[in-house]
Parts: sequence; structure tokens; C-alpha cells
Amino acid sequence: MDFTGEFRHSIDAKGRLIVPSSLRERLGTNVRLSRWLDNCIAVWSDEGWGRIVAQLQEQERSKANARRFLRQFTSSTSHEEIDKQGRVSVSQKLRDVAGIDKDTVVIGALDHVELWDPRRWAEHEADTADGESFDDLASGLNF
Repeated sequence: MDFTGEFRHSIDAKGRLIVPSSLRERLGTNVRLSRWLDNCIAVWSDEGWGRIVAQLQEQERSKANARRFLRQFTSSTSHEEIDKQGRVSVSQKLRDVAGIDKDTVVIGALDHVELWDPRRWAEHEADTADGESFDDLASGLNF
């Protein structure tokens, strides 16, 4: 999968978000939404979900942190369908975790899509801008 870009959308009164068409084409109809790192919501395609589940199943369940993460991750996850209008339901539980009320930043994160509260997204970007440069962030990566 190759999810990229940043989009601004709103969640309607029924808790539905219009998925940007360029991301929707790659996500497919069936998606999983879950709590994710840095207090955002991850949206996984079937293929991406299969990969993350395989990675989680390899974790040592004897480690307390692994068990706690697995429980919080799986208990927050919902299986949703993107409707014919391109909308997906986002549960109130997930919106509360992410601090999303109405306005939403939708970003591509290569193997999944992330939903962010605009204020939190701006803070996340500011933390990177103030603390480390883009080059500094890349220095620890292997590519």
C-alpha cells in the first residue's frame, strides 16, 4: 500500500467522515479503524490489517506491555464499510481518544491512513519543527 497526502475533512452529525477519493480507491470498501500511536486513529485496508495482525501475533505475550497494548488496540478496533458516498463511520470512542470533534486532518502514512484532530496535528508538526529537523528524523532510519 502507498497512502500519502494530507487532507482536511469534517465528521458529520452521524459520526461519518468522507474518505478522500485518492485514499479510498486504495483502501477498498472494508476497513478497520483503531486507536493508534500519538493519539490518532488508524484506518487499515484488509491487506494492511492482515499485516498488522501478523506482526502483533509475533509479540511476546509474556511481556505486560505487549498484552496491554494488544488489549487496548483490539478493543478499540471496529470493522467498517465505506459507503457509496465515500463515508466511513468513526465511533465516538475513537473520536474521544483522538480528540476529534468535527474537523479532521486525514493523512496517508504509507501502509495505513491516520485521522487527527487539527490542533493535535499542528502540535505534532510543531514538535518536529522545533525539536528536530527533517534530516535529523531521517538519520536513524535504514534506507
